[in-house]
Amino acid sequence: MKKPFHIWGILNLTPDSFSDGNPRAGVADFVAKGLQLAAEGADFIDIGGESSRPGAVPISEAEEMARVMPVLDALLAGVAIPLSIDTRRASVARAALAKGVAIVNDIFGLQGDGAMADVVASRGARVVVMHGLGQTFCADDIVADVAAFWQKSLAIARRAGILEKKVLLDPGIGFGKTVEQNVLVLRHLDSLCAAFPGQEIFLGISRKSILGYIGDEPKPQRRDLAGIVVIQEALRQGVRHFRVHAVAMARRALSIWKKIYGQ
Repeated sequence: MKKPFHIWGILNLTPDSFSDGNPRAGVADFVAKGLQLAAEGADFIDIGGESSRPGAVPISEAEEMARVMPVLDALLAGVAIPLSIDTRRASVARAALAKGVAIVNDIFGLQGDGAMADVVASRGARVVVMHGLGQTFCADDIVADVAAFWQKSLAIARRAGILEKKVLLDPGIGFGKTVEQNVLVLRHLDSLCAAFPGQEIFLGISRKSILGYIGDEPKPQRRDLAGIVVIQEALRQGVRHFRVHAVAMARRALSIWKKIYGQ
């Protein structure tokens, strides 16, 4: 039976993450966090070694590899759920997929590193393509621009041999958009779902600054309630994949929604 929704637990291995960075954390701490996300009911764990927050300092490929590979090794041996590698680099994706990671989460939507699509295709992996980075877009109709970007990413995926059913589409909330544009995208997720009936839509909004603006909450760790409100509405509009920090809370909230409102 097809699941009504999927929860992706966020595992940031970055000391400067806006929501849960810890400069003193080590491999054992990250592995423990990953095991906790699995225990709380995550369907996937999305692991990233480089911060994509505004103003973040880029790190080298070597540093990203050093951060993520030991954690991937431990979690691949320790959890049964699929792992996702959140990276902009085809080299990092290739190494992670070779170890057994199942999904690549590309914040450049296959439109950054020119080798990314071929790497994903060579392993038959799934890929999340996100709108918002590395491109200019039309401020007058942000929803149409998201759709146009996704079409371009899907064309790249097809040329590389990636099956469309393996591509998840992410509107990139909080990336390269004003608060007003983010709100517009959230209001029109249903039209985006309708425009791409063969694709699954992926939403990452957990603890982001837009929730701080709307909910008047400066501390990211206190934005989980606002995030729950948004993902419940997104579920109603047709979104099925949710990237969150508070896995247990999100799963419980969406399960309650499903019991009350059904399909």
